[in-house]
Amino acid sequence: MIRTLFTLLTLSLCPVPLSWGQSQLEETRKVFQELVAARQDIADNQASWMVRKQSLLDAIDLAKLEIDLLQERIKATENQSTQAERDRIRLNGEIEELKEASAVVAGTIRSLEQRVLALVNALPSDTKENLSRLTKRIPDRNVPENRVKASLGERMQNIVGLLNQIEVFNNGIQVLTEVREIGGQNVSLEVFYIGLAKAYYVNRDKGVAGYGEVTKESGWVWKEDPALIDPISRMIRVYKNEIPAEFVVLPAEI
Repeated sequence: MIRTLFTLLTLSLCPVPLSWGQSQLEETRKVFQELVAARQDIADNQASWMVRKQSLLDAIDLAKLEIDLLQERIKATENQSTQAERDRIRLNGEIEELKEASAVVAGTIRSLEQRVLALVNALPSDTKENLSRLTKRIPDRNVPENRVKASLGERMQNIVGLLNQIEVFNNGIQVLTEVREIGGQNVSLEVFYIGLAKAYYVNRDKGVAGYGEVTKESGWVWKEDPALIDPISRMIRVYKNEIPAEFVVLPAEI
């Protein structure tokens, strides 16, 4: 285009006919107009490109920011996941330890329950009946541990409750009326209990007397001794404040 303009300018300086010069002038104006329009298009395109470039740069910066935020979230999530996994492993270990400890405790409680039942069976029938609400809570010894409905805590509370009642009886002295089969007939007896250590029974009218003590194997073991009718009767009467206090000699061992 520049070469064409230069040619046209050269020709315009040469002597030429007027009509031809006017034609060339019009052509030159047209070329200049096209040149100006082309430059304007170039400027517009450059301005448009700059705007688009800035928009792309802004979009890239925004994308980078989002990527950084996502990476931070991913890292935080991974850290949380790692911590959660560590917590899970630790809790699983604690659960296994608790299961092992529970198995040991369950075995101990089962043994305690049977020993407490043996003590309860040594109590007088009326006292034993009063404790039936607690003894019925003790699971049968033949029931597998995994089928026992009561928790270990509930079973331990039940054992403690029974032991408290047994201790109350063992720390006191009581005179109870019991019916026992002696010589093939039911005889009403007055039984003087010194806790679970020793007991003495008598029925003066029937000429029956004796004493007993508790064994681990079979509970109370009784020995009849009619010679003790009078001393046991006096001991009971002293206990009831029916006669003045006195020393009464009784056997201590079977």
